[in-house]
Amino acid sequence: MFMEQPEKTPKVSVCVITYNHEKYIRQCLQSIVDQKTDFDFEVIVGDDCSTDGTRGIVQEFAEKYPEVVKPIFHDTNIGGTKNIVFVHEQAIGEYIAHMDGDDFMLPGKLMIQAEELDKNPDCAICVHAMKHFDQQSQHYRKLRPKRIPRKSDITFLLMNLPFFSHSSKMYRAECRNGLDVVADEILDCYFHVHHSLRGKILYLNDLLGVYRLNAGGSSVKENSNSIYKIPAPRLLEWLIDAVEYAGRSEIDADLINRSKAKCYFDSSYSHLMAKDFKTFQLLINKSYETARLHNIQLLFKHLSGVPSALFFLVRLRAGLRERIWK
Repeated sequence: MFMEQPEKTPKVSVCVITYNHEKYIRQCLQSIVDQKTDFDFEVIVGDDCSTDGTRGIVQEFAEKYPEVVKPIFHDTNIGGTKNIVFVHEQAIGEYIAHMDGDDFMLPGKLMIQAEELDKNPDCAICVHAMKHFDQQSQHYRKLRPKRIPRKSDITFLLMNLPFFSHSSKMYRAECRNGLDVVADEILDCYFHVHHSLRGKILYLNDLLGVYRLNAGGSSVKENSNSIYKIPAPRLLEWLIDAVEYAGRSEIDADLINRSKAKCYFDSSYSHLMAKDFKTFQLLINKSYETARLHNIQLLFKHLSGVPSALFFLVRLRAGLRERIWK
């Protein structure tokens, strides 16, 4: 796993995390090395012992761009979390950009984000809007516009976990300091919380990358694609773990409780739409008991005894919104 140090210190380190991304890693890496910048950057690729042709493609790029692409080939599968932590630890740039191996960049991403972080020293993280490409339908999904402030903080993050794609993220390297990973596998939000405790989050409405849906290689990603799929129970646990991690700092306890209640509410909504009414009732009760949020939470609580009727009302409203955005 030894990597030679480059002659020039890069301003940006792009950390690519990949596992069995043979179909996508070429496009991912090509989109990175094709970035036009007025600074040096490095690309560190951590392959978590892929069993397909991913490693060969990564090696091909390392040979073609030896001063830029630095491969890390793990001898055994260490899991996504350890791979992320290890690869990011190797970065020597001032800024670190994360990329999942099945996503890819659009032109201008690195230059724009680095310039924005230069101009906004109060921000620890810079993220941006992403196009969503559905691998199954082979079409881009039309997205509803989101009300995301240009600058936000840990409060907004905790109440909107997650509101950006991991592959859109660039952050200051010093934000890595003090990270305490308490489990073998954690959600990306855990890292987002840690980094946002050290500065504000800068959001760019520019479409600077593509997030690939239904691509495989990441069960978390696939399970979070649609509100009509029942999320794995572990996903909710990971979100709660991320919130509790924030609670170990000087974050107001009321904010932590409201954030947990929001996590339970969002999960209850997914279970309702999947017609898993029993789990819906358990989660909406848990949400209401944890903290009061809004009128919709109160409505769900009052109608939890007749979940089939609630499902009809919510699905009708969702159907109207879908037709508007077609």
